[in-house]
Amino acid sequence: MDLEVVPFESRFTEPAAALLAGGHRQAQGAGALDLADVEVARRLVDAVLDAGPAVAAVRDGRLVGYLAAALTGPPGDQRARIRIHQHAAAPTGRRQTYRALYAALSGHLVAAGRFEHTVLVAAGHRDVTDCLTELGFGIDQIKGIRPPQPPPATARAARVRPARPEDLAELTLESQKFHAQPPMLRPALIDLRAIHDGFRQALTEDRQLLLVAEEHGHLTGMTQAGPDARFRATATIGIAVVTASARSRGTGTALLAGMTDWAAAHGFETCGTEWTSANPVGDAFWRGHGFTPVRYTLTRLIDARVTWAHADLSYRGFLPDP
Repeated sequence: MDLEVVPFESRFTEPAAALLAGGHRQAQGAGALDLADVEVARRLVDAVLDAGPAVAAVRDGRLVGYLAAALTGPPGDQRARIRIHQHAAAPTGRRQTYRALYAALSGHLVAAGRFEHTVLVAAGHRDVTDCLTELGFGIDQIKGIRPPQPPPATARAARVRPARPEDLAELTLESQKFHAQPPMLRPALIDLRAIHDGFRQALTEDRQLLLVAEEHGHLTGMTQAGPDARFRATATIGIAVVTASARSRGTGTALLAGMTDWAAAHGFETCGTEWTSANPVGDAFWRGHGFTPVRYTLTRLIDARVTWAHADLSYRGFLPDP
């Protein structure tokens, strides 16, 4: 029987949870997600219908895959996020299933004004990553983990200390300016008030870390870390920045050493971070310091002009005169 794509319904929850858990049992490691637990998977799949549009792939009356998106953010937000628990497919025919599911879901997303599509994929699911790449996605962010042992000391280590409220503004702007440069080219569209509120809260919480590095009284780096929302017993770095003048002088390594000491003292089993794939400095630093990729964020940008280039449009006006 041919593959059929239909709207996701509550009757698909149990088989979808089984697909999700079964797929992630093969992609586990230290600090892994709980998705291999079918009960955890079921609770997450239960929420699929409340987050946004969702579709299911059925063959011979049996669910073989599903794909859902979360439509969050402020009014006018053009992003649609497909989180790691919002997609799964049976191994047999997985490429065809994902292609059929995305063909159905992408139309719903564009109709809702969502032109930036992101998908979280376990690094061990290379076939899923390959399939999405064929559909126009590219790897944007990389999530990596490592044990909490400190990195080797460097010859010139900066002085590292807990952050103070007055330290925060300067280095936040430094990070945004850096990521706007080639080849990252990320627009500096940030909510500075929200970032500052988050930093101030971190200063008061025992399970949050905020460190700065300084040389000769000048700030040269900062790192923020806390418990990971998805990976068990993992302390994850949320923001890490080193000023351009301090790079390759041991500042980043000194901050990482402070973070790993804190993580070990607080009982975390692994440390994590996420970096932009196109960032040559960050990619070399995190991989060089033992962070192994465990998850990718893939992104596809849709040309918004597709909203008028639809099947009902008369294209005759684009033809040359006879």
